[in-house]
Amino acid sequence: MKHLLLILLVSIITIISSCGDDTTTNNPGVPPGTVMYSADSISVWLSTIGFAKDSAAYSTSASGNVLVEFTIQSNVDTPSAYGRFGFYTNSTPVVPYFPDIFAPRDEPFSLNQNLASGSTYFAFMVQLNNYAVTYPRYVRLLNVKVTKQ
Repeated sequence: MKHLLLILLVSIITIISSCGDDTTTNNPGVPPGTVMYSADSISVWLSTIGFAKDSAAYSTSASGNVLVEFTIQSNVDTPSAYGRFGFYTNSTPVVPYFPDIFAPRDEPFSLNQNLASGSTYFAFMVQLNNYAVTYPRYVRLLNVKVTKQ
């Protein structure tokens, strides 16, 4: 009797574990690997004293996991200039936010996000304050991409 109960229990667990959520079959949506948004560059340049800002936004009703990627580049150096970048979204988890640029940067940014069903937005922003005319300054996000995972 013990062996019969053990076989029955293993059979039930096997059946239950094989009943997964096959998103390709049940909910086609956006296929994995699809680039949902891309931009070559979101950038600002200043060769004079002043302020400049650029931004781009994207919204989707797709749900599931996405990968957000871009490269932050800037030749800003304080005290003659100050830069800032932003990546904003209502997806989860909360985006770590370290926007201030006080020194030259050339670094990748990558973050996995989970889109809830309904409406999700992504916004990207760069800004530059140039306080002295020494040489042209820039802040840019290169190769911006949101890819379905």
